[in-house]
Amino acid sequence: MKNIAKKIVITLTWLLLIYTGFELGIWQLNKAQSLSESTAVQPDKPLIALSEVASAGLNMPIKAVNRIVSASGTYSDKYIARDQKIEGEKLADLDVRILNLDTGYSVLVVRGVATEPLIDINQSVQVTGRLYPRQNVDRVFPKTGELSRIDPALVVSERTPFLYDGYIVLRSESGSNTAIANFAPIASPQISQKISTFYWQHISYVVVWWFMAVLLLIAPLFPQFRAPKVSQVEQVKKQVKKRLRNKSK
Repeated sequence: MKNIAKKIVITLTWLLLIYTGFELGIWQLNKAQSLSESTAVQPDKPLIALSEVASAGLNMPIKAVNRIVSASGTYSDKYIARDQKIEGEKLADLDVRILNLDTGYSVLVVRGVATEPLIDINQSVQVTGRLYPRQNVDRVFPKTGELSRIDPALVVSERTPFLYDGYIVLRSESGSNTAIANFAPIASPQISQKISTFYWQHISYVVVWWFMAVLLLIAPLFPQFRAPKVSQVEQVKKQVKKRLRNKSK
């Protein structure tokens, strides 16, 4: 009876371990799929005011990345950001401005490909464009009037102490009086988070857990995991011992 109970416990434990390995693999697979879906390109949401999705002087919230935003104000300082990637690996020098908003804050905007020398724009403007997070890697060694990367931290000053994080790549620009010259907008596709490392890490966990489950499943096929066979000599010895015990009783 004890042997039967022991076998049942071992069998149940074996099946439970196999099921646990399988479920852990499913869990990691679901996490990989959820991660992939969360970073996939989504349809653009409706146009919204910049002030409604972000706050000046604070880090850009995730919900604000890739949003099409609107703003109005007047341009102040102007810069050239050289060797910026547009349309794949194509490089171009970009016209970057500080837009002093009607709210009293400021934001960096990319008007498009730069036409040198950059013209002054004194009239009020209304703009729309896609909001991007700030760049973290320098593209060039900047000269006077240039930016090594498009980052509001590089242009903070006494005149513009509170800037929105990130920058806007313009899609449209209209002045209060006349059309604005030298407006050459560039493509502004959605950016996706680079999560391929995390995705494949989850997939590797799936492989590991399912491999362990398969090993447990086929473990009884290996001689090392089977009970050793009793030889005929040992069987005879057991029978003799059993008879001696019965006679002694």
